[in-house]
Amino acid sequence: MSTADRDQFNGLGAKALLKFSSNERELRDALSELIANGSINCVFSKFEINIHIKRFPDIPVGKQLECVLNEELSSFCVYPSSAEVAKNCDLSKWSSRPFSKALLLVEPQLSFRSFEMAALERYINDPRYQVHFADYMGTMSIGDEAYREEGFLDRDKVSLQTFGLGIGKNSLPYLIVFLRYLANLSPGHQQFWHSYLGGEDVKMLPPYYDASFSGTFWKNRSVRYAIIQEINIINKIIYAIYGQKLFRDFEEEDVPIGVTGFLRPTKANFEAFVLTLDKLLSDRIDANFFKGKICLHEEVPRGEGRFEVMRKGTISLLEEWLLFDLDWENEQGVRNVIIKPLREVRRLRQKPAHEFSKDSFDLEFHTERRRLLAAVLNSLQSMRAAFSTHRDAKGIHVPEWLDAGQIDFL
Repeated sequence: MSTADRDQFNGLGAKALLKFSSNERELRDALSELIANGSINCVFSKFEINIHIKRFPDIPVGKQLECVLNEELSSFCVYPSSAEVAKNCDLSKWSSRPFSKALLLVEPQLSFRSFEMAALERYINDPRYQVHFADYMGTMSIGDEAYREEGFLDRDKVSLQTFGLGIGKNSLPYLIVFLRYLANLSPGHQQFWHSYLGGEDVKMLPPYYDASFSGTFWKNRSVRYAIIQEINIINKIIYAIYGQKLFRDFEEEDVPIGVTGFLRPTKANFEAFVLTLDKLLSDRIDANFFKGKICLHEEVPRGEGRFEVMRKGTISLLEEWLLFDLDWENEQGVRNVIIKPLREVRRLRQKPAHEFSKDSFDLEFHTERRRLLAAVLNSLQSMRAAFSTHRDAKGIHVPEWLDAGQIDFL
């Protein structure tokens, strides 16, 4: 038997057992006895779409006994109990594959493990792997080029069909991976992931649960996704009013890695976060938009009566244009709510660009990260609100979740 066949961990169709006992009543009685004494469990098509894979925990023994006596033999599969497997298998042979071992011991394939975010960073930082994110979940796989490369070892040609977000103590995010996907990893990678196991108190986020088990798309969205959508909506509104876009188009479909919740609270990751966030914001403001609206340059004094003509930064251009183009009851409020968060992100980005600093781990980085994301979102929502009353912006659709408190600050 090949490794692939051995690792399917499929159940045995009850009807196939008739070759050992042609008397159906005797077979059902024998199965009932084995269920009652904890030697086997059964999965029934009455409750499962695929009886050959044990996806969920066993139904109660009483319900199993009822179904064994009344359901068609072709409609259920038999599985040994964990205790029976342990008695009859040499588990030491599976020590290099802890997640495959868990399936061998008949743990449900859709049970999950939680991991520290450091486990994923190995693949994020290796360009031979492709890691994609979509709010509460993502995928990881070896890239096509590396997969075809002869010198790239087969043991490292691995993938995870999906992973998701979980939350532990202190609102610290963890990776959530289903056992069935972990068991497909090579022995070396299973051991690597096993070394980053999280605590048992980690809870899977409801949006990932809903998408995985009920196939329903999440009602809430992350603050990171909301920021990108606000930028896109502002662009549509500004284009409808002025015939130009304020922000350059964002071509990537994924939420950029730097602003996802799938990173550890380290100084290096926080610096990467503010760098990515600034690229989404001030770097994308198109200075050409302001041509003919305000002056793009300013005279900067250099001493001794000398001046140097300098191009204004995009945030300065945005501030000047907003104050010039619209009537505001409180101009300082505009600076505090709309402009200040953008300047803070730019300031935080510039600091690591001009000095060396030692990396560190601190939960406070997660707190600061959420604060900045909330401030930036509020800035963009305020800007959108200011222009959305314009008569030319009336037809621009705004998703209901953006204004309905359905945004997760994770």
